[in-house]
Amino acid sequence: MPLDTIYLTRHGHRLNWTIDLRTGTYKPQFPTPTGNPADPALTSHGVRQSHELAAHIGSADFNPKPFRVYSSPFYRCLQTIQPSVETLKKQHQERTGGGDVAESGGVGLVDRHAELNVRLENGLGEWFGPTTFFNHPSHPTPSTMHTHFPTLLPPSPETLYTPLLLPSTRGETIAQLHNRLATALAGIIADIDAEISALESTVPPAQRTSKSILICSHAAPLIAVGRVLTGRMPEDSSEEDFNVFTAALSTFRRRRVGITSSSEEEQNTGGEPTASADNGEESPLAEGTRLIRATSRVPGWRGGRGVGGGWDCVANGDCSFLSGGAERGWHFNGEESFDTGPMALPSEPPARTMSMLEASRSDTKL
Repeated sequence: MPLDTIYLTRHGHRLNWTIDLRTGTYKPQFPTPTGNPADPALTSHGVRQSHELAAHIGSADFNPKPFRVYSSPFYRCLQTIQPSVETLKKQHQERTGGGDVAESGGVGLVDRHAELNVRLENGLGEWFGPTTFFNHPSHPTPSTMHTHFPTLLPPSPETLYTPLLLPSTRGETIAQLHNRLATALAGIIADIDAEISALESTVPPAQRTSKSILICSHAAPLIAVGRVLTGRMPEDSSEEDFNVFTAALSTFRRRRVGITSSSEEEQNTGGEPTASADNGEESPLAEGTRLIRATSRVPGWRGGRGVGGGWDCVANGDCSFLSGGAERGWHFNGEESFDTGPMALPSEPPARTMSMLEASRSDTKL
């Protein structure tokens, strides 16, 4: 039984930063924990959301519980899932430490094969619009994040997990963002399928259970994830198809549980990033994207195909467990190019906060 369930959550309500569109200079509203101006912490409301998310995931009715956890490397994402991961680790320890190891899983129980140290995947990182005259802030390093989240990451996180790719610091178009997430998700699913196959080779068929993973990321990448999992890309990228409210939870189920994600295309390695062969209009990955373990070609996912055999969204941005309900909804609204530069017209605003950019794309309360 390969991976059959994927949970997606967006980070909670966060602090803001400012971007000077003339120079590409980032300035945080308040000092950030990592020193990265685009890596703010959660607000007190966001922290409350993170604990409500943990209570939901840790409840007896939540099943199947994640047995692996992936996250964007940004502070706000790890801060959001910290209570959930700590809850799952505690439940796992209570179960395995108490001698209840006869079964691999069970309704409302953490799988005994769970490994809950967070895997930092840069391919799930934040989306920055394209630019030709400056670099966006780089992702925080795993070692840096260990100092802030020692309960989530081991002392040398690089030994636990090597990311599939590193996004370009010159930003991406919307099409390139979707291709980046398709590449990352294909690799994640292939990794997990292989791990499950190895685990189940030692487990009797009667003890094999449903397996799920939890992914925490950002608004734009999560919309792209929903599209590459289902294989459904709208003609208008601004269509509001997948809900990405802060700390909301979406659930995707695999259409054909018996399928693996090891297609010839996804196994191809080496060379430069290229567009998928099944869609001549599909853009390649952004120039400057570094492939580490990922394949050299963007996997074919459009036309309803989806990565890893395709997935169905069975819960779209569930906020029923959040006391504030649905907040800070987001959708695409143009390429969000940063190419204004020093020759920008006088009417061009010198700086905009990320909250302003988000507000222009939202019809929900902020």
